[in-house]
Amino acid sequence: MKNNALADDFWLHNLPSSHADYLSYTVIELGRHPSAFLVYQNQQKFIKQVPEHIQKIEYSILSWLEELQLDSNPSVSKTSISKQRPTELQLPKPDALTSRSDLLITSKLDGTQLTKSSLISRFPLVCKILVYLHQLVEVTKLPSIIVYSLDYELPISSDDVEGCYLELFNQAKINIADNISIIGFIHGDLSMGNILVTETSIGIVDWEYANVRDCRWDLATIAVEFELNSDEFNNLCDVYLKQKGLQEDNFIDVAKSWAVIYAITCLSWAKKNNQQTNRYMQFLTRLVKN
Repeated sequence: MKNNALADDFWLHNLPSSHADYLSYTVIELGRHPSAFLVYQNQQKFIKQVPEHIQKIEYSILSWLEELQLDSNPSVSKTSISKQRPTELQLPKPDALTSRSDLLITSKLDGTQLTKSSLISRFPLVCKILVYLHQLVEVTKLPSIIVYSLDYELPISSDDVEGCYLELFNQAKINIADNISIIGFIHGDLSMGNILVTETSIGIVDWEYANVRDCRWDLATIAVEFELNSDEFNNLCDVYLKQKGLQEDNFIDVAKSWAVIYAITCLSWAKKNNQQTNRYMQFLTRLVKN
């Protein structure tokens, strides 16, 4: 992290008047977008510079999630499906901006990045939160800006898949198509940097990839990003099924196919953008050997 004014931080200058009175800032050298924490007299804010379309997506989704939290009259009765947010789930609150459409400013969440060891010990809580998010597609109207990406609309085509992974990709694609989809509202990018934990809560940030897809995409993301082995991934899926009250014989098998699609998608993106590829290549290499 870096503190205070540097030439590379010009994007932080000339903020809207409503946010220009910060006392100091700390630049965060993490992620694809320039980001920082702003320190004010009585609070801290998170700010990042993003393309306008991403700002609109994240602001709309976070505003919608906050409205659900404030809704004192849920539109559904007390059933297994509920709009009531788990008390352990912390989400950033977005600030409305009338200018600078390239900025997203939210509240700063407490916590540290989730690690693999702390993830495994929190499987029940993580799954409880995922079940809540995933079922929102069933109980409330989603923001119009969310893109519906149905199960057969994979995020990558075979043309972008390296030859050594093409057979693996095609097998995963067929397995997904041949099984029942479990559609829900997903976060879409549950990497280590996007999950913050305290002793009593889990915070989730960076909602630009949120959409409607098979819920197992989120489980696959966790499996790949946290480098879960087969038994750990199976355990994660079992806990999720129990939390959701769902019985589906091929659930885990299809979740692993989504993990293949996710890893290949990320590998392709990482190579195109000169990012680290080791995690994705190692995951796929293990599958090829097996």
